Amino acid sequence: MATRSVESQKCEDVYKYPLRDLSQNAAAAQQQQLYCNISDNSNTDEANHRGRNAKYNSLCWHLSLVMLVSTVVLALLWTIYLSLDYYSCSLEQRFAHMRRDFMLVEQRRRLGGKLKLSALEGLANDRLLAIKQNDEDVHHIWNDYQLGSYYLRSYKINETDLYTVLRAMPKGGLLHVHDFGLFNTELLINRTYHPDLWTCVTRNGVFEEFRFARRRPNTHSKGEYACQWVLLDDLRSQGKTHHEHKLRKMLSMNGHNFKNSSHMAGHLRRAQRLIYGLVSFRPLFPSLLMHMLEEVYADGVNYIELRSALPILYDLDDTNYTIWDTVSAYYVASNLFRTNHEDFFGLKLIYAPARHSSQSQLKSYLDNARFLKIQFPNFVVGFDLNSFGDECHQPTLGTQVQLLHASKQLDFYFHAGESRCPTGESHANLVDAMLLGSKRIGNPINLPQHPEVQRTTKLLKMAAEVCPLSNYYLQYVNDFGQHPAASLIASGHPIVVGSDYPSFWNAAPLTDDFYVTFVGIANQQANLRLLKQLAINSLQFSALHDIDKRKAHAQWQCSWNNWIETLMGQS
Repeated sequence: MATRSVESQKCEDVYKYPLRDLSQNAAAAQQQQLYCNISDNSNTDEANHRGRNAKYNSLCWHLSLVMLVSTVVLALLWTIYLSLDYYSCSLEQRFAHMRRDFMLVEQRRRLGGKLKLSALEGLANDRLLAIKQNDEDVHHIWNDYQLGSYYLRSYKINETDLYTVLRAMPKGGLLHVHDFGLFNTELLINRTYHPDLWTCVTRNGVFEEFRFARRRPNTHSKGEYACQWVLLDDLRSQGKTHHEHKLRKMLSMNGHNFKNSSHMAGHLRRAQRLIYGLVSFRPLFPSLLMHMLEEVYADGVNYIELRSALPILYDLDDTNYTIWDTVSAYYVASNLFRTNHEDFFGLKLIYAPARHSSQSQLKSYLDNARFLKIQFPNFVVGFDLNSFGDECHQPTLGTQVQLLHASKQLDFYFHAGESRCPTGESHANLVDAMLLGSKRIGNPINLPQHPEVQRTTKLLKMAAEVCPLSNYYLQYVNDFGQHPAASLIASGHPIVVGSDYPSFWNAAPLTDDFYVTFVGIANQQANLRLLKQLAINSLQFSALHDIDKRKAHAQWQCSWNNWIETLMGQS
């Protein structure tokens, strides 16, 4: 009975639920089974993916391990080989091998040592060194070299074959030169024959100033150069002057016996004061600038950054103009010259008034610099304070607080480290110039004495502006072979060659300084790589914008290639 009851109950259950409900349950079960299958497939794919990643990571790890082991094995084998090679040699051979390796390292470290020369440049380098040696054999300039600032008068380096080659060489830019030091002395002497020229003469018959005027100038000299104004034509008519000889002597750095660098710097300031009136006469100023640019261009220079205190122009009626007029005259002359010389990159101005000034004067100078930067944004490129080669009696840059605030608005190109003072206070100018963000440092002859400053400026690519003849005539260096630039060249420090005041020692705008750097300072380190690197540096460390630097370098490279071909074509 119990069994029957169970079976009856099952039948009743069957008839109790309709077939439709059973079909729905089956569909739900099928969907659930499908979901489970999909989930299982997804889990399987994920597991497969993890497996592949694990295999890939394992493969990479094994490959890395194999490469590491291989590198270690190769290094070990190479070390063993070198050791066998080293110990298989005699003591003399090992010494020669080590010596050669050290010499190669030093050569690569020198300025230009990493430059790669083309095959033709390699031949040109051999030719250049042969010319250098032949000049020495013929003229014996450096064999007979004696200390003192007079040997350059005895030996005319501009008559050597090497000088001719260097003068034709494309030198790139001239980045350290003063406008009053570029005006040709003979041209200034010729200007003394213009009418209406007055000169201020002392009781001893010494010229102190010149000025063009319709009437006697109303300026009064005082102090160390008290003098009286006389019309120069009247002196000539009275036969009381040999003004050409006097003027040459007063503008020359050769014929004077100076006690020290400070005494020489005083003469330098006096020479600039003497020619101020000849230079700043407005009707003749443009022609003077064009003649200056012609001389620089003829000397193998295609770009100039000119330091100037911006002389105040005047006319016959004693009308004084502004510094805006002076800068405008430079700007017009540069653009006019470029229209006739397509490979001339241009002229830029660095405003460089005197450093020995009061705080109120310094404020005025900085205001002028800001004004000119706004008026001529791509022409007036920076600011400097001219020490005239005498830092010993002038305040250090770091004490001029105004400079710190102006550094955000102006680019600095400071003179620093140009001194031989009894105390080392002026050496702080090197640190000050670096911390003030000077783009380059002018005449830093004390730089090798400060290794940390030298290391930092090299890291910051703050080039040193080297003017060897200026250092020589200002008596900071008596022996070119001992010039501080020799150390900078040997260590690969970035330098550019400038000329400072070349007309005062009757030198070319740049070739004479290149010659002395190549033959006197670098000497045995000198080769074509050095010359090429110096030319490249003159554009790389210039104030040109990056796009202009690339254009200038491309133009210079073309001129350089032509010069190399010309050099190889010479007999």
